[in-house]
Amino acid sequence: ETTLAKSKTVAQPGMFLVRTTQPLGRLAAYLLEPQSEDGLTTWNAFDTALGVKSPFPVVRLPKQVPLFTGAPRPLTEDRLAKKKFTIEQAAPLRVPASGLGDLTWLPDGDHWLQVKEGKLWKVAARSGKAELFVDPENLKKSLAGVAGIDAKALALFTKGTRFTFDEDRSKILFDTGSGLVLAYRDGSRGLRLDGEKIHEFETFSPDGKRIAFVRNGNIFGIDVATAKVAQLTTDGGTGDILNGRGDWVYEEEIFNRNGAAYWWSPDSTAIAFLRFDDKPVPKFTVLDGSTPRGTPQTISYPKVGDPNPLVSLGVVKLGENVKPLFANLEGYKADVTVIARVGWVPGKTPVPFAYLQNREQTWLDFATWPDLAAKPKVLFRDTTKAWVEDLGEPHWLKDGSFLILSERSGWKQLYHYAADGKLNGAITAGSFDIKSIDRIDEGSGDIYFTANASSPTGVDFLMTNLRDPSALTILTQTGSTHSISLAPKGAFYINRQSNDATPVQTVLRELVRKPVRVLDNNPSYDLEKFLFGKYERVKIDTPDGFTMDAAITYPPDFHESNRYPIWILTYAGPHAPTVKDGAGTRGGFEQILAAQGIVVFRVDPRSASGQGAQSAWTCFKQLGVQELKDLETAVDWIGKNPWADTTRVGLSGHSYGGYMAGYALTHSKKFSAGIAGAPVTDWSLYDSIYTERYMGLPKENAAGYEKSSVLKAAANLHGKLLIVHGLVDDNVHAQNSLKFIDALQKANKDFDVMVYPTARHPILSPHYQRSQYRFILRTSGIEK
Repeated sequence: ETTLAKSKTVAQPGMFLVRTTQPLGRLAAYLLEPQSEDGLTTWNAFDTALGVKSPFPVVRLPKQVPLFTGAPRPLTEDRLAKKKFTIEQAAPLRVPASGLGDLTWLPDGDHWLQVKEGKLWKVAARSGKAELFVDPENLKKSLAGVAGIDAKALALFTKGTRFTFDEDRSKILFDTGSGLVLAYRDGSRGLRLDGEKIHEFETFSPDGKRIAFVRNGNIFGIDVATAKVAQLTTDGGTGDILNGRGDWVYEEEIFNRNGAAYWWSPDSTAIAFLRFDDKPVPKFTVLDGSTPRGTPQTISYPKVGDPNPLVSLGVVKLGENVKPLFANLEGYKADVTVIARVGWVPGKTPVPFAYLQNREQTWLDFATWPDLAAKPKVLFRDTTKAWVEDLGEPHWLKDGSFLILSERSGWKQLYHYAADGKLNGAITAGSFDIKSIDRIDEGSGDIYFTANASSPTGVDFLMTNLRDPSALTILTQTGSTHSISLAPKGAFYINRQSNDATPVQTVLRELVRKPVRVLDNNPSYDLEKFLFGKYERVKIDTPDGFTMDAAITYPPDFHESNRYPIWILTYAGPHAPTVKDGAGTRGGFEQILAAQGIVVFRVDPRSASGQGAQSAWTCFKQLGVQELKDLETAVDWIGKNPWADTTRVGLSGHSYGGYMAGYALTHSKKFSAGIAGAPVTDWSLYDSIYTERYMGLPKENAAGYEKSSVLKAAANLHGKLLIVHGLVDDNVHAQNSLKFIDALQKANKDFDVMVYPTARHPILSPHYQRSQYRFILRTSGIEK
C-alpha cells in the first residue's frame, strides 16, 4: 500500500501488482495494465516507484506452453549466511545435472521429443515452439475399445511419458502387467496383442509390422496386423536354457547390464539371437534373510576357471511353425568361446555377424555367415599387447565397407575396413580415446565423434574426414566435459557442457557456428546456501614418468599452519576414471568430509586414468599391484605439504575401489585406515569373463593371482579397517568379505564390519554413507 500511495499510476480493476528485481536490476513493484494486440494480451508495465512505463512489455500467450519451473533465488534480504555441510545435507549436495531430461531427435533434424510438465512434446529446435506429440486424448480414444483396460489403467497409460514406439512413431506399445496393448498416436483403434503377464525386452521390427519379446527364456513374435502370436523358440525356460536373454555373466560383463540378446534384421524378416546353455555352469546361492525362513536365490555364476555358459548363435525367420537355424561355429569350441557382440551386415540380403573371442579375450575375430551352415567367414582378427575390448558397433558405408574402433595401438582409434575385411587404413591416430561415433556423412566424408582429445579427464566433440584424416578439428571448448546429442542430419546439436566450476549448461548449437540458444543454464540456488571448501585439480608425476590426475577438496576454513588428516577416494578399476572435467565432483561426500576438517584426495591410478589402453595394460595379470604403487606415490606427493598429516591417511572405495582399500591395508603401511565396500578379496572368487580378461586363467597365472589376493595377505593387515557388504549381493558375493573376516579372525586382527541384510551390490541405504562418515571421523582423529 505504501508503494502504491507513492506511485503516480493509479491501480485499476484488471491490473496486476508484481514485485521483482527485474528488468531494472533492483527490487521494485510494477503494475501490469492489459492491452489487446492481435489476439495476444500485452501487459504494459508501470514502475510504481517512478511512475513511468517500463520498456519491457509482458506477453500473455493465447494457449498452453510447456515450461520448466523451479525455485527462484531467494531475495537478497532473505538470504542467510552460508553454512558448512553436515551429513544431514547429503541429499541436496550433488551438483545438479541439467533438468532438461532426455531429448530425442526426430529424423528431420529440426525437432526433438522432450518431456515437459508430464507430457511428451515435439519441440522445434531453433524457435523452441512446442506442440503435443502424444496427446492423452488421442491415447484415450485409441485404447477406449480395448477389452480389459479399466479406467485406472487407462489413466496410467495416458499420463505416461516413456513410450515404446515403432520406427515412424505412429504406434505405441504398452505392457499393462496383464498383457501387451497397442495404441495409435492419431487415435486409431488400438488392440490387445497378448494376454500373458510376463514379457521382457519388447521391440518393434524396423518396419513396424511385427513385435518381438522374450518370455521364460523363449522368443515370441507378434504380427501387428492380425495380433497373432508365434513362439519362435521352444526349448527355453526349462532347466538352464535361455533364448534371446543373457544369463547372469553375459548380462553383467558383456551386455552392460542389458539382458536383451536378440537383434532384428534390417529388412524385418528375421531375428538373430544367442542361446545360452547354463547346464555346465556351477550354481551359487545367496540368501535373502528378510523373510521368516530366508529365501535362497540360486544363480548360474561361473567363477574363475569354471565352465562358462555354452553359447550359440541362432537365426529365426518370422512366421508360424518356424524353427531356428544355428550358425556353424567350426574352429571355435563352445566351452572356450565368448560371443561379445551380434548384429547384421546390411544389404539386399542381410547377413548376421558376431565378434568371437577366446576365453581369456586376448583376441577378437569379426565373423560373418553368408551361409549359416558353412563355417564362419572371418573378416579380420584384432589383437593388442594385453586383452581386447569389445570393438563397438561397426559403422557400415554404402559400398559395404565399414568403420570400427580398436585399441590395438594402445589408444581407441577409428579404422576403415573394406567389405572383404581388408584394412584400408586408420582414420584417426593420436594419444586419445574415441568415446562415440555420432554421425558419418558419406557425401562430404565428414565424421563427427567424441574423444578425450584435449585432456584425459574431459570429453571433446570433434570432426574429421573419411578421405582426409588430417582434417581433425575440435569443435567444442577445451577444458570441459561435453555430452553431445547430434541431430541425425543437418547442423544442429545439443551440447551439455560443464567444468570444475560450472554446473551442466545445455546449449543448442550449429556445427562450426555460434550457439543458437541456451536451453538450460541450470541455476543451483540451493548450493548457494552452503560454504564450499576449495576444490583444486592437480597432476602427480610418478618415478617412472607417468602423470596421474587427482583432485583435492580443502576444508572451508583451511589454513596451511594447521595439520590435516587425508582421506583418499578411488575406484581404480581398468578404464574407470573418477577425476573428470565436470562439476559433479565438487559436491557430494568430499564436501561433507572437508567441512569436518579433512582434506579429501581423489586419485586415479594409471589403469583407471583414461589415458588409453596402454596405461590400463599395466594391471594385466597383476590386478592391484601397479594401482597400489600409484596410490603410494600420491600419498608421498601430498605428504610433502607441511599441512598434510601422513600418519592419518585413509582410503575408501566400493566394488573395485573396495578391493583396493582392502589390498592397500594388507600390502602397505602408508594407510592408517580404510573402508572396503563390497570388495573382491581374492580374484578366484569373482566371475570368469571379467577376471580372466585381466588376469588370465589361474593355472597359467598362479603367481599373479597370489600377488593380487587380499585374502591371502590378511595376516598383514595394517591400520583400522571397516568391511561393508550387502548380504544379497549377487555380483561380488558376500562370501568375499566372509572369507576375509574369517582370515582376519584367525590372524587375531582387529577390524570393524557393517552388513546390509537386504542389499545387493549397490548399497542404496543412506545408512551406508553415515557409517562411512562416522568411521572416517573416528579414524581421522576428528571424533573419539
